Amino acid sequence: MNKKIYSLLLGAGIIITLPACNGFLDTEPSNSFPSDKVSNEYSLLGPALRGVYDELQGNNYSGENVYYAGRFITAGDVMGDDMQALSSGSRVQAYYNMKYTKDDAPGIWFKAYSVIRTANRLLEMCTKLSSQGLSADQMAKIRSAQAQALAIRALAHFDLCRQYATPYKFSNDGSALGVPLITTVPENKYLPSRASLKVVYQQIIADLKAAIATTELPETSYGYISKNAAKALLGRVYLYMDGTEGNTQALALSKEVIESGKYSLPTTVEAYKTIWSESTSTEMIFSVVNFDSKDWADREGLAYIYNVNGYYNAHITKKFYDEMLQDPDDIRWNVLVASKGTNAEASASNTPGLKPEFKVFIGKYPGKAAYKDMRTNDVPVIRLAEVYLNAAEAAFKLGDRTTALKYLNAIVKRANPAKSVVDADLTLERILDERAKELVGEGHRFFDLMRNGLRCERFYGGVAGWHGPLVQESRSFDHTYFRTLLPIPLYEIDLGSDLAKQQNPGY
Repeated sequence: MNKKIYSLLLGAGIIITLPACNGFLDTEPSNSFPSDKVSNEYSLLGPALRGVYDELQGNNYSGENVYYAGRFITAGDVMGDDMQALSSGSRVQAYYNMKYTKDDAPGIWFKAYSVIRTANRLLEMCTKLSSQGLSADQMAKIRSAQAQALAIRALAHFDLCRQYATPYKFSNDGSALGVPLITTVPENKYLPSRASLKVVYQQIIADLKAAIATTELPETSYGYISKNAAKALLGRVYLYMDGTEGNTQALALSKEVIESGKYSLPTTVEAYKTIWSESTSTEMIFSVVNFDSKDWADREGLAYIYNVNGYYNAHITKKFYDEMLQDPDDIRWNVLVASKGTNAEASASNTPGLKPEFKVFIGKYPGKAAYKDMRTNDVPVIRLAEVYLNAAEAAFKLGDRTTALKYLNAIVKRANPAKSVVDADLTLERILDERAKELVGEGHRFFDLMRNGLRCERFYGGVAGWHGPLVQESRSFDHTYFRTLLPIPLYEIDLGSDLAKQQNPGY
């Protein structure tokens, strides 16, 4: 695969670069979109679509230009109670410390809106191409690209809501502020006012439903949005909405994906360890793919940030380690790694009580075996295990304990066939604990706690465990703590738009 780098200054001064890939999209990427030229040239449809996916991953120029490749996923990990930063100055430190202000807060704001703008340019291109009298095969590819752009636009708006808006359950039926909603190519340099959370969610759902309804989307696809990927993501959105309607839809969509027969849960250690890295995985529903060494976020990517021979910037907490110790035969120990004999050993040894032989580092992202480089690892977005857990949680909240147990035990028994959960032990906390063990290192724990109104106890029982210094209010909190929502970046506020009047409370 060849690669040329195209750069574009988007809206708020974001530089983006785009690599190429294989198959239908085996062409050089582009998101510069000269409107009179690109929008009328079918040959550039492939590169334009690839550009959307490459924006979703992010590049290696700077930390805040990395989206799914690193910062968004690590934020969901280290802002919770199951993972923590190893040392000061690490790439996850700002999220972990949670003492940021409006002047220095991290966040995906600019990168996510760059994704949305790029998706909207592709949608505009598809609309113009659709009127060019192209062949049936070409029109099918246009509709497929359009569906994928809609789904990615929905995902980016949803992620922005997760970082910058009140959890839906506590939003007064969606009347709280959401985020600026962008469904066209904006003419202004600044964003519009924040729409209500309900309006944003309505657009997210509409986009995903439109993608699912597109007949040209395949049932499965490696590295691209498929029909089942869109269904799984929509199920996640509904789960976050909560309530009877949200959980009913989340359960129905999750069941469709599970019962499609297109995916399965690997049960051997060898297969389990490759879920996050290899294209042969039967469990990964959608990941952002690095096709080779030209396609990665390099050392700014998720794999390098977590790997014991990379930056090893974070590891699991003592609380989570003690919870894992309750079952030494849990298959998930096989994707946790000790620091002994690795680059991380010396730094980990400086933490009181943390021994080099303790398996506390995330080993889910070793890189593709063919390339022998952690940086080639794909970036996970959603996999079958989460869909099972989404179904279990939704069913439990609907009072369907039999169905909840069925889907929860599919994950419990995969972890250890000798284990199961009985009805008497079925609680929301038990489901969320299983989510924590299954999805650690994939960016979910913090959001799971906040959307359910549960406390995040980092200094559990007042004990620091392996935690370093944390400000008092960031040791134990729930969704009412103002720093659980990130501030709208100061640059955006200073542009003079209405967003200056809509900053999140506390900033």
